[in-house]
Amino acid sequence: MSTIAPDKAPRWARQFRREHITMGLLSLALLGLVFNYIRTVPLPSVLVVAAPHQARMSDTPGLSPEKELLERFRKLNGGVEVRFVFTNTPEEVLELVEQGKAQIGLALGVAPTEADRHQNADADKLPRMAFGPEYDRQPIYAVDWDEGYLPTGKVRPAMDELLRVAASFSQDPVLAPALPLDALHLLLPFLPEVRDVAPTGRDAAYRFVWRTDVPRLDKAMRSFWKQLAADGTLPALRERTMGFLPVDPDPFEMEMLRRTLALYVPPHASSIAKASHRWKIDPFLLTAVIHQESHFDPDAVSVTGVHGLMQLTGVTRERLGVDDLSDDAQVITAGARYLDMLRGHFIEQGYGRDDAMLLGLAAFNVGQGHVEDAIGIARAGRPSLPAWTAVRRVLPTLADEDVAKDTRHGLCRGFEAVDFVDKVRYFAYAIKGLIQIGPQRDQLSGLRLALAR
Repeated sequence: MSTIAPDKAPRWARQFRREHITMGLLSLALLGLVFNYIRTVPLPSVLVVAAPHQARMSDTPGLSPEKELLERFRKLNGGVEVRFVFTNTPEEVLELVEQGKAQIGLALGVAPTEADRHQNADADKLPRMAFGPEYDRQPIYAVDWDEGYLPTGKVRPAMDELLRVAASFSQDPVLAPALPLDALHLLLPFLPEVRDVAPTGRDAAYRFVWRTDVPRLDKAMRSFWKQLAADGTLPALRERTMGFLPVDPDPFEMEMLRRTLALYVPPHASSIAKASHRWKIDPFLLTAVIHQESHFDPDAVSVTGVHGLMQLTGVTRERLGVDDLSDDAQVITAGARYLDMLRGHFIEQGYGRDDAMLLGLAAFNVGQGHVEDAIGIARAGRPSLPAWTAVRRVLPTLADEDVAKDTRHGLCRGFEAVDFVDKVRYFAYAIKGLIQIGPQRDQLSGLRLALAR
């Protein structure tokens, strides 16, 4: 005999209850479908990326770590398209991301305290932005103008860039500009008005920000930065793209470079162009090598006794058939050929052209054998060839007797080779800008046309 009491509710009430339960279940199912859709919805086909219009966002290949990071993120996520929106300051980048007008922001120069302030502005709501880890930090330097100089309203790209960057870090960006060290270095070659620089004791932190209300983007970004932290590629990326910048800004050195370009390079422009074309050497790089070796003085003599524009040793000159050091065209052609030979040697070992060129520059300075020794040390226990960034770290250790005694070619001043490569890269960057877009472009028009052949 059943002990369950009969349901005495009216039929319409029971029907209503069943419908109510059914609707509730359907609503829960629909909510689950919506949540699952949101969670699995793919990334937008076009990601809008806001970035401060700074020198680090240069179009020069291999110079911007931010662009390389974005390219890696793009490839890891199905080749999603990226569209840039440029702003004057990092603060404007944060505003665009906060307003949903951009999904990703390159908040260059935003300090961690500033990031925390923005992220925690409304503790009662989930943050709409996430801040990635700091991947670079730069000291902020103040700039002293030439005596009596005051920027005019004349449009000049480098000056406009400096004032735009300084607006984020200076109370008075016109009279007393301050900007991160890397931005200062990238602009210094094009600013003859800068006569001195000094550290301010403040730093600028570099990090990405992104929207968290696009779940797949949030997940992809967090996974991306976690992977970068795990594989250790960030330091190598920083070294590869910006590692050649000097430790201390030197306006005088840049003045020397501008003077060399204006007064001493034009007579050699044709020889540089022909040698560069024949041996497929970047003409700006070849010009930078000559400037670093001799400042285009054919009578230059080094402390080790080598002579001429490109400081070729007697053995190298004999190998290349140079019989007249006073023939500048012959010396430049021989120097370009030698660089090509060194580059070709490392290409034959399996290096790509970029690393091979950097290794070739180091060998041009310190000798091919010592670079081979550094490669051997950097490669120890590894199946693959070490990149230039790894060899760069090893070369200075060859000045240590305890290290050099186990090498084939012995002691060498490997730190000078690293300095040589860094300076040549920096000068090549500066020369390209000075010739193509700099303030002295009228004086250098003939050289520009010669090198463009």
